[in-house]
Amino acid sequence: MQTLISNISNSVLESVNKETSYAYEYHDKTKHSEISLTLSRHYLDWDSKPFPFKIYTDLPFIALPTDFPKPTLGTLSSLIHSRKVDSGSDFDKRNLAELLYFSAGITRILHVDGETYYMRAASATGALYPIEIYLVSQDIPGLKAGVYHFCPGDFSLTMLRDGDYRSFLADAAGDSSSILHSPITLAFTSIAWRNAWKYQARSYRHWFWDCGVIVANLLATISAHGFSTQMIMGFVDSAVNRLLRLDGMQENTLVLGTISGNSDVAIPPKVKAEDLPTPAIVPISMGKESEYPEIGIIHQASSLLDKEEVKLWNASGVKALRRKDRSESVGYPLTFEAPILREPSLEETILLRGSSRKFSGGTISLTQLSNILYYATRGVPLDFLENDKSVDTQISSIIDIYLIVNSVTGLQDGAYFFDLNKQALSKLKSGRFSELAGYLCLGQSLFVASNVVFFLMADLDIILDALGNRGYRSSQFEAGVIAGKIYLAAYAQKMGASGSTFFDDAVTEFFSPHASNKSTMIAVGVGIPGYKSRPGTVLAGKVTRAEILKNARLSSLK
Repeated sequence: MQTLISNISNSVLESVNKETSYAYEYHDKTKHSEISLTLSRHYLDWDSKPFPFKIYTDLPFIALPTDFPKPTLGTLSSLIHSRKVDSGSDFDKRNLAELLYFSAGITRILHVDGETYYMRAASATGALYPIEIYLVSQDIPGLKAGVYHFCPGDFSLTMLRDGDYRSFLADAAGDSSSILHSPITLAFTSIAWRNAWKYQARSYRHWFWDCGVIVANLLATISAHGFSTQMIMGFVDSAVNRLLRLDGMQENTLVLGTISGNSDVAIPPKVKAEDLPTPAIVPISMGKESEYPEIGIIHQASSLLDKEEVKLWNASGVKALRRKDRSESVGYPLTFEAPILREPSLEETILLRGSSRKFSGGTISLTQLSNILYYATRGVPLDFLENDKSVDTQISSIIDIYLIVNSVTGLQDGAYFFDLNKQALSKLKSGRFSELAGYLCLGQSLFVASNVVFFLMADLDIILDALGNRGYRSSQFEAGVIAGKIYLAAYAQKMGASGSTFFDDAVTEFFSPHASNKSTMIAVGVGIPGYKSRPGTVLAGKVTRAEILKNARLSSLK
């Protein structure tokens, strides 16, 4: 799919991030409606189904340790990211293996209709897993400094560059002190065809949803061990792609994440990343890849071209947080019980987690809902939100949460808005809207039986005015992280969860006039599972590269 990202006019090679017509046009063109679905002629071409692992054919790989520690802290406690760093914390290769495994490692192997599916620690839309993880590291115990790619299939690393490139990466991120003072930084990328195969041009939204859910697991695992982190969305796209040896067409960088323990971190010397060829890999697809130029246009139009533009973009964060003043009628404060429950460890929850396929229609309590809302909204440590001076007194977020509630004891059925600062629910409409919830989620019966459907929405007028087209990436990404936290908080309380796409304008219309200026980023349904799921297993190092390739070949021969 060589032209997926490159099919854009040369004029966009000069920064047009502030020309927000690109984001509005993409968002409007990729909205779902009954008419758009009826007229769609898209079908799944199984001959071109993408291969779910990136495997380099000419570069050696090294196995990660499988005796890594496990996150034993309670799941809900792990969702609090303001914990102090443990004075004894040192970051080594085993810690790295743990973070990578509980973010994106294989937890289940399913055999369906003669095909093998490798399910992972975090969900992905359509189980297509478009997100890849790289790391830029100094020397840490057990691993020499370098730029690496992580393969969750055989739980290995492939070195792409030898040496400490943290200074180059920090420069590309606007002289990021967080990168300079961290022994390791993760880079999350998306392979375009993996998701476009099924979701077409709308799949650009999915890049950030799928990345956000992985990062939710990562943040919780980091917190569980007392490390600290920052997620960085402001960087020079072409420079980071070059460092990771990406072509910038099939695959692009989305976000960076620093990981700091309490080790002594030496400031690296200035280095340059010389141009190196894109390494050969096992083909992502054996068939024809369709082209969706809308993806290339919005991605290039939301790219930052130099360090100074990155710094200016980061400084725009305060403006992105401005809200239109509303006098909400807040009548339902969150309620909690102490102790909350026998809180399962983060390891237990991640191994149990999946995407629910059936809800029983039973009831949940207001306390359970309150726990989800509270722990899923403790903030995402994003670079552009750090500039908010009120961060000590309130949570910084560009996402608003709307809910359709059914069968929650202690709360009337209806539509609600969650006031983050007041930690309370404001009723917008009374009534049972279960059938409507299913309709809004593209008519899926799963969401009719849910107890709560969360619609994570954003005021794009405010966000794009502040952050430009890149604010569209930021909105989708933060919503994805919150969705991932909803998953974790739900499964920690013996509930299930499933993400969904939606009829865009119908959601806004239903929650209006309150949400008349809002656009939906992602929807998540939560309820009591209609079946008992078996927990997954730590499968790190138990799947071989040969096995993965063999199953891929067998699949392509069907």
